[in-house]
Amino acid sequence: MKIRSRTLLSVLNSFIVIIIRLIFKTTRLEFVGDSIDRCPFADTGSDRYLYSVWHDSVIPPLFCAVEHNSVALISQHRDADTIEAMLKAAGMGAIRGSTTRGGASAIKKLIKLAEGKHIVITPDGPRGPHHKMKPGIIFLASHSGRSVIPTAFTATRYWKFQGSWTSIWIPKPFSKVYYLVGQPIPVPQNISREEMNYYTELVQTKMEDLERELNQLFSDKKDDEDCETVSFKKAA
Repeated sequence: MKIRSRTLLSVLNSFIVIIIRLIFKTTRLEFVGDSIDRCPFADTGSDRYLYSVWHDSVIPPLFCAVEHNSVALISQHRDADTIEAMLKAAGMGAIRGSTTRGGASAIKKLIKLAEGKHIVITPDGPRGPHHKMKPGIIFLASHSGRSVIPTAFTATRYWKFQGSWTSIWIPKPFSKVYYLVGQPIPVPQNISREEMNYYTELVQTKMEDLERELNQLFSDKKDDEDCETVSFKKAA
């Protein structure tokens, strides 16, 4: 069931954001290695990045700081209205657009809107497949001069809300949330289709490596019995 009333949708999203914020006040955030130095809210000097975050892991980076120095790129499709409303309620900017449509002029407009901010992108959205990198983030990196930063997140205890093609997980109260932020991956300008495919696969591999590393490092601290799955028709 879709909520068509913008007022009701705004109230609902604000309520959800409040609940998640209260949960995060009870959690302990653990940044693996020097990950905190490359987070969107860290002091990165004049460098601005494209953060690659799997669709099911958007909650931890969204609620890891009170103030964000980043904006999220979300689809222009109507289904993304809820995501945009939630981002705004959480205090994070949102840009509606596409990394592959509109050519160079669209990319320039996108970069101008995100001037001075990092851009967070879910490269397997908006409709999947799950954890499958699409070339859009590489296209944007090539035309913007920004490096891509892969990420991985997990928690000791969490709820997993299962959708049609992916899930979204939210840590449980008093759990520990782990953040692993990779090294920047520079992408050359004006790359060919073959190079586009190469860098897409490269970022895919780095994302998988980080996820594997995080699971290996903290598998003994995670309790699979504390992962509860809730199914619903459509992913957020």
